[in-house]
Amino acid sequence: MKTTHLLLSIPLALLVVSGCTSDELLEKPQINEKGEYAVRFSGNMDMTLTKANTTDVATGVKATISAYTKDATVTSTDAIVSKGYTVGSTVGTFEGDASYVMYLPKGDYDFYAVSTNSAIAAPVFTSGVSDVLANGVDYIWATSANFNVPTNTDKVVTLDFHRKAVKIIINVESGDGVELTAWKATAATDNDNATITPPDPSTTVKMNLADGVITSATTLTAAVNMTTTAVVSKKATASYIMLPLGSGQNPTVTLNVKVKIGGRDEADKQYTATLTAPASTSSAFTSGNQYTYTATLKANKIEFTGATVANWSEQTGGALTPTEP
Repeated sequence: MKTTHLLLSIPLALLVVSGCTSDELLEKPQINEKGEYAVRFSGNMDMTLTKANTTDVATGVKATISAYTKDATVTSTDAIVSKGYTVGSTVGTFEGDASYVMYLPKGDYDFYAVSTNSAIAAPVFTSGVSDVLANGVDYIWATSANFNVPTNTDKVVTLDFHRKAVKIIINVESGDGVELTAWKATAATDNDNATITPPDPSTTVKMNLADGVITSATTLTAAVNMTTTAVVSKKATASYIMLPLGSGQNPTVTLNVKVKIGGRDEADKQYTATLTAPASTSSAFTSGNQYTYTATLKANKIEFTGATVANWSEQTGGALTPTEP
């Protein structure tokens, strides 16, 4: 399965002095009037499991980065500083919002970073706990502990981001005697071609800053649109990013498609099924996992096989329970 991690590097900023060589700059960190040291941010996407090895973080991606004293308890200790950053015109280079530059005195620090992996601002945290989160957002989280300013030998803080939401992927295929020709509406858009009843965030689904864990929802909410790809070679895909969901809750998936059955004329067809997590995950949709299903369309039902879960280790098991269309 494909796993994507976001790596955020934080090198100590270099003092820009007229006439200095590059080697001299590397030895002279930027210091403010308080004697604090500047910290700047750059980042790249680790894509080693895909066709490319790495790719820079896209322009416009936002992150909130917080610095705490080493071993501080984030639920009872205020951050030394917590500020927003955005990748600017140079991909892979984070710039402090409103031209902000982080300065820290000598010492040992733990860093935490949270992002939506998009231009949407990261959630706000209070006493180490976020505001209520939302479905449809690719929440990512990272930490780097015990970094010394300014004497760390690497001069770099590396934050390895991990996905904390849940991704559902349904690969839709044609079965015997059934030819998938198109979605009911325009393909490759997030309209009602495919819908899912996602977790209800209620007032309790939040992220803990200390470990990035998102509290699982306990109920479902009204159906929302999934993202669909165009039908190619009688196949298509529907996907959705949602919040973690506790055991005993099974989202309903509805597919609205155009099919030819037994060679007859194209007709609209609706397939509905209950989404069940593989047994290996204790029937819960777990934070940071990607669940992939194969949905084979039959004349009067939809058959789901080969459910797998990957850390976003591959496991098999689970299925969707079909109902008559």
